[in-house]
Amino acid sequence: MGDLTRRRVLQAAALTAAGALTAGCSTGGAPGGGASAAAGRLTWWDHQNQLEPAKRKIFEKFAAAEGGVPVDYTYNNPAKLGQALQLAKQSNQLPDVHSNAGLQVPVPQLIAGGWVGPLELNDAALKRLDGKLIEGIHVFDGKVHSFPIFDYHVYSNVTWFNTKLITQAGLDPEAPPRTYDEFRSAARAVRDASGGKAQGWIWNIGMVDRIGEQVNVLAQAAGFEGGGGVLYRTGEYAYHSEPYLTVIEFLLSLQQDQLLVPGSQTLIDDAARTRWTAGIAGYYFDGPWCPGVALKNTPEFAESLGVGPILTPSPGEPATYRGTQGGEYWITPSTKLADQANLLLSDYFTTEEYSVEIANTMSQPPRDLGAVEKSTAHPAYKKLITWFADQVFLAPEPVVKNPQTSKVAAETKTIKPSLGDIVQGAFSGDVPDVPAALKELSDKSNAERERAVDAAKKKGAEVSQEDYAFSNWKPRADYGKDQY
Repeated sequence: MGDLTRRRVLQAAALTAAGALTAGCSTGGAPGGGASAAAGRLTWWDHQNQLEPAKRKIFEKFAAAEGGVPVDYTYNNPAKLGQALQLAKQSNQLPDVHSNAGLQVPVPQLIAGGWVGPLELNDAALKRLDGKLIEGIHVFDGKVHSFPIFDYHVYSNVTWFNTKLITQAGLDPEAPPRTYDEFRSAARAVRDASGGKAQGWIWNIGMVDRIGEQVNVLAQAAGFEGGGGVLYRTGEYAYHSEPYLTVIEFLLSLQQDQLLVPGSQTLIDDAARTRWTAGIAGYYFDGPWCPGVALKNTPEFAESLGVGPILTPSPGEPATYRGTQGGEYWITPSTKLADQANLLLSDYFTTEEYSVEIANTMSQPPRDLGAVEKSTAHPAYKKLITWFADQVFLAPEPVVKNPQTSKVAAETKTIKPSLGDIVQGAFSGDVPDVPAALKELSDKSNAERERAVDAAKKKGAEVSQEDYAFSNWKPRADYGKDQY
């Protein structure tokens, strides 16, 4: 873990310290648990800008409750949080509670490196989480380390659009594009009808991890029978397969047809989303959290918010796959306020009330999907959640089949360039041969897993390559516990 930290901190060294890395809303307060702990205040960092109002309500209640303390909250953009945490780790100033966005490291490795530690949730919280905690995802060596606040019915490539621009282009907001050809035609119509004031599409290509995730799910909707580049039935990496090539060819065609907002190659989501709501583009690919962030900053845009499902190469209902929802909030093992952190997480963040608050802020679908109808969410968000229920299926997971595969994850090294790096390079022209780059990624990923399995076995793990194959998997169906 030390090597990982040194390498990534060097990448972040050119950035200024915490102020440059933690843009956004903040209650102030010192970074990390040291000074704040001495003052009897918890520090909390995460990347959930849209959930800030819900958390502020909770933090105010907690500060006034018996056993509670004030909480210093800092929002970090997802593209920056990993760097901020690494700098804090180097100076022994990790916050007491944090999310792990941007670290891109398996949880067992974070545990071994002292980044996260076990929780001590109370009995009431554990009862609410009954059946939701999975060994190797939330539980490690029999100890709960985190818990899900979201549901797995979700994908990150929703087709959001500006209804005013769509209407001006003669398009029907109630009939959003569903196929690649329909989208290309609609984006062109928006551009042509704007008189040069707007483009068809904007995207956050500056976020390599995000666009990698979005291409993964687009590949599923294009027919890839796996997730994260891995075929479910065989367990092999196949980034070079036809669905991935089809998706990337489609995305690049939008740039080639001059339907992409110039400069999108360097944009992160906050900037891309802000420009989209300002009317610079008709369409924007983002997750379900898009309205929660967009309407917080520009509430008047609610009148122009429209939504369409994930796109497919040809007509037909899309199918995507997602594993058990992981944990969101993690405690730093060196915190001096562990009792207060556990009380806060137990009594406030495991409740149905928090699920309703999540839905109110239009974040990722809450763990309790029934909370969505009880919420004040925008109609477009509620419509999207109904699509998720039909288009997202529970994926098989090696760590559920054999929890000891988490030890393989701890041995696994990150492959570079990643899928996101390759896609970004294709847009910039730095990756001229996409098929060759994807084939190399598949080969390196397969070789690295083989090496990591062997390394874990040498340390006593009972694992094999067969743990990653699910021969009984079927498309368009949940992979239930009884199938393992």
